[in-house]
Amino acid sequence: MSNYIEIEVNNFTFRGKSWGDANCSNRILAIHGWLDNANTFDKIAPELSKDHYVIAIDLAGHGISDHRSTNANYYLWDHAIDVLNCLDALQWKTCTLIAHSLGSGVASLVSGAFPNRINKLIFIDGLGPPFINNKNEIVTNFTRAYKQFKMAQKAQLYGFSKQDSVTFINRKEAIQNRVDNRISPISYKAASILIERGLKKVSGGFRWSHDPKVVLPEYYRITEEQVVQFIKKITCKTRIILGKQGLFSTGLFSSRIENFRNVDIQWIEGGHHIHLEKEHGHVSELINSFLN
Repeated sequence: MSNYIEIEVNNFTFRGKSWGDANCSNRILAIHGWLDNANTFDKIAPELSKDHYVIAIDLAGHGISDHRSTNANYYLWDHAIDVLNCLDALQWKTCTLIAHSLGSGVASLVSGAFPNRINKLIFIDGLGPPFINNKNEIVTNFTRAYKQFKMAQKAQLYGFSKQDSVTFINRKEAIQNRVDNRISPISYKAASILIERGLKKVSGGFRWSHDPKVVLPEYYRITEEQVVQFIKKITCKTRIILGKQGLFSTGLFSSRIENFRNVDIQWIEGGHHIHLEKEHGHVSELINSFLN
């Protein structure tokens, strides 16, 4: 069973869940993927908490954590700084990071920049930052992102609206939308777990709880060359668990693997949310065996 947790950082509240004994010296911080939330770890965290204290946070603008100000953005770098600030607020000098999808990008930056703070690193269907730019497209991307930001402002889209408009009449409609609109398939049951923390009740129905601006492109995205620089600085043991039907089954970002100093790759049956689907038991076993 999980406990509700809040972490205050510079008048900004991160909300999350914890499992296990808070006095346990074996600590895990779990970082979810893009447009997901802390519930993504509901299946594996109880199994990990037998020997570890586990905290899963909602990243800024996700789940039920605070949203950034109207003119602020959601950069990968900012999420990494947020994680470091949360570790400081928790007074955790070191910990293990478990990260899914986009979370593995955040964890890559944290682990590469401050390797002395991370004991072990586990990626779940993630190989670091998923959204990158070719170094020759920096200007084009900046221009496109600015135009989209201004268009959203003018049309009062993506969080610029002053009203909490209804997106879904009921929860079932929201769950089905999540099932139907994923790049990688997710089951109705898994989607319903995420929806529990991903919906906001408004007059007449529901809307997503995440900040709509999260879907807007970053003005400046990290390049592949920069990703590799961070990965090369990671010194801890790393286990990467990938789904055979997940996002990386086609070899996407596979060239990054050779840049890890001490990495172990585990391929298992399943898709992008292997830790939340029927394969979650296998994922828990692979993580526990790696940690213990």
